Amino acid sequence: MTTTDLLVGGYTATMGDAKGISLLRWHGDDARLELLETTPTSSPSFLASGPDGLVYATDEYGSGPAGRIEAFRRSQGSLRSLGGQPTSGGFPCHVSVTLDRLFVSNYLDGSIDVFPLLPGGRIGGSIQTLSSQGSGPNPAQERPHAHSTLVQGSTVLSADLGADRVHVHAVENGRLVRTASVALPPGTGPRDLVRLAGRTILLGELQGTLFALDGRGQVLEAATITEDWVDGDHAAGLATDASARFLYTGLRGSNRIAVIRAGDLSPVATVSSDGDCPRHLCVIDGDVLLVANQLSSTVAAFRIDPVTGIPHPLGSPMEVASPTFLLPVL
Repeated sequence: MTTTDLLVGGYTATMGDAKGISLLRWHGDDARLELLETTPTSSPSFLASGPDGLVYATDEYGSGPAGRIEAFRRSQGSLRSLGGQPTSGGFPCHVSVTLDRLFVSNYLDGSIDVFPLLPGGRIGGSIQTLSSQGSGPNPAQERPHAHSTLVQGSTVLSADLGADRVHVHAVENGRLVRTASVALPPGTGPRDLVRLAGRTILLGELQGTLFALDGRGQVLEAATITEDWVDGDHAAGLATDASARFLYTGLRGSNRIAVIRAGDLSPVATVSSDGDCPRHLCVIDGDVLLVANQLSSTVAAFRIDPVTGIPHPLGSPMEVASPTFLLPVL
């Protein structure tokens, strides 16, 4: 039987009804999801894999004015806590992992924290915090809002949703040195970054835009993710199919999944997300798209058409409390 395991993050306490990090199993032979267990922890809204079974989770809505970053080790399907560290700012929403560093994006004030990784995968105290400045025309852009980072060798890009900028950093002696700050059209709301076919693709949350960037963060190409963008939509998440021919992103508001050709960033189609608030998505088994619908507390499965790239529903969505992130694990 073909199976794939996934870890699911979500909001706990006042922001949602998740209990922690859940372990799901996808059974490919009969196209169904199974909930195996849940590791209690506070608001693990974003998850990232490290080497040797390590998992790192942001605690976005934990107690106190700042958030936390937590470490876990996978062992026979279970997660064992290795402890964590407080972040300098509130609402940490993303973490990038290298062999010896974590780069954490703090949404509330737009800062980025750098943490060292200690032997065994534990997290050392923060060694650097980079702040940001700026704002945008959208009400959600009243101040800087760091949303994600992408590590490309000795360069780290960061997306600032509030300031409409992509910051470029060089890694020098384990610290970040900001070398450029690339301005994007006002109201873009830079959110997610992925590496695809030698280019970096940036998703603009607030206007439904995509940008192809070079290694210095400069814009090579701009496009829209759909021809029928709905006012009030917020785009979230970027995933690619196994052949890297298509991109997928969620449209929170109209509750759709947008399909885009990766080669020229042209829109293909939109389909229902089969739930409310498609916050994150991923592709497993080559042709199965899973979508975390946060507000309906469901994970929906789709089969990707190999020719058109369009996903088609597989059965009924599975109930998973307040899902915000899907992380396939090996």
